[in-house]
Amino acid sequence: MKVALYCRKSSEDSSKQIQSIENQLEVLREKARREDLHIVKVYSEAKSAKKPYKRAAFNQMLKDLQDGKFQAVLCWKLDRLSRNPIEGGIIQHYLLEGTLKEIITYERRYYPSDNSLMMNMELGMAAEYSIALGKNVKRGMNYKVSKGIYPNTAPVGYLNVTPLNGEKLIENDSERYLIVKKLWDLLLTEKLSMADLAKKAAAMGLRTRATANVPEKKISIHGLHCMFANPFYYGMFRWNNELHHGKHEAMISKEDFDKAQKIISSKKTAPKTTRYEFPIKGFILCGECGASVTAEYKNKKRADGSLNERIYYRCTHRRKDFNCKQPMLREEDLQTQILDILDSIEIPEAFLSWAKKWLLEFSKGESERQKALRVVQKNQLNKLDNQIERLIELRINEEIEADIFKLKKDALVLEKKTIEREMNLNTEADDSRIDTTIEVFEFCKKAKHLFETGDYEGKRMVLNALGSQLYLENKKLRIELAKPFTLIQNALSEKWILDPRFSTLKTPTGSSETTFICELIKNGATDGI
Repeated sequence: MKVALYCRKSSEDSSKQIQSIENQLEVLREKARREDLHIVKVYSEAKSAKKPYKRAAFNQMLKDLQDGKFQAVLCWKLDRLSRNPIEGGIIQHYLLEGTLKEIITYERRYYPSDNSLMMNMELGMAAEYSIALGKNVKRGMNYKVSKGIYPNTAPVGYLNVTPLNGEKLIENDSERYLIVKKLWDLLLTEKLSMADLAKKAAAMGLRTRATANVPEKKISIHGLHCMFANPFYYGMFRWNNELHHGKHEAMISKEDFDKAQKIISSKKTAPKTTRYEFPIKGFILCGECGASVTAEYKNKKRADGSLNERIYYRCTHRRKDFNCKQPMLREEDLQTQILDILDSIEIPEAFLSWAKKWLLEFSKGESERQKALRVVQKNQLNKLDNQIERLIELRINEEIEADIFKLKKDALVLEKKTIEREMNLNTEADDSRIDTTIEVFEFCKKAKHLFETGDYEGKRMVLNALGSQLYLENKKLRIELAKPFTLIQNALSEKWILDPRFSTLKTPTGSSETTFICELIKNGATDGI
């Protein structure tokens, strides 16, 4: 069987991982050898799976799966594939529909014919673990802040230390503290530029602290600006956009800090700031080599003395092993192509109004079905309780052997727990998916207008909401829309969604419109915005 091998860890620091990527590869390749699995491609990355659509290797693996390059996925555990409900739902959908024939982990296998409850639970536990971990980290950081301890890496001149009592503190760095204080004194004389101060720092041997991934290096001019603008040096620290009093030793006074801010904001020392914002930057990959697409500003003086200002998007050519020859594309041409894509998913107001009414009726029906299902489940639990009580009576009266009693009781208890888990699942899930479907419709209605008239943040919000990967090749933009937008795009191409009768149509109906929205709720909303 052709399989894809997927390995992931959340941190670049392998010391923080129970199983590093190298260990996962070694163990899983040995498993593939023992079980005669043919690994066609290895996908590995050091990325968190907490948020969807953020892992390039995972996204590429899903694309290759759809292209039929392999039939199964081999990974360490299910939580390596996903820690969020959206991508977990995608994986499970591919497995249930048969696109993915099998998921093979180190401990077990998952097949399309399996009961999906256990897989739902494992993926749900992985997502819950990620959420709980984030809450615990935030709680720990907020506790440190309340004690006056900066809950992050100390700036240059200070050190994060952990005494024997285990309480993490920030103390002076014996190697750098005096050098940094000397730089503050030199800045306050107002006799040296930032470039001169950077040279002085290098001459005095000041270097940043090395980390697991970044070696020590000289302090740059930009680094000096950040250092001199940091309130940490006069005894405060900024956290969640608020200033807090720190327990660490202040290096300068508040008066000297205020004076320093006036000095570094002067024209002589202020850092250069760009006048241009590139809203589409960061969303596009090169369709030829896969590198990111960046933006740059160019101007050319015309014969009459005026400037011809243009913004171009081009491949960064980061891959040194690939001779990418993709040309540049003007921003206005790129925006036109994006507007064409947004136009292809823009639904009319009449259909949006009808769909909201239909979904309200559908939600009411689902609530009734949920109530009926719970009645059935309670009856099943009562029946199982009676069976367990009868089994206990038989054992007390010694009418059944101990090993048979244990076997039958365990089977009944397991069945009871399964039903209880199903009853404890979030009964609001369908309402949530319906709300998401309405959000998708409303986004499609206004996305083109928002992008066309919006500012920098507005344009980026639209691109981010698409939840898609964009590729630029031969000056043509290619986009892989998320499932709900693909469904809407297809419906619009068939024209029936544009019918003005939706302004007066009663709901619900038994027509293709109903089928379309049910399909969107079932397969689309879980991939939604």
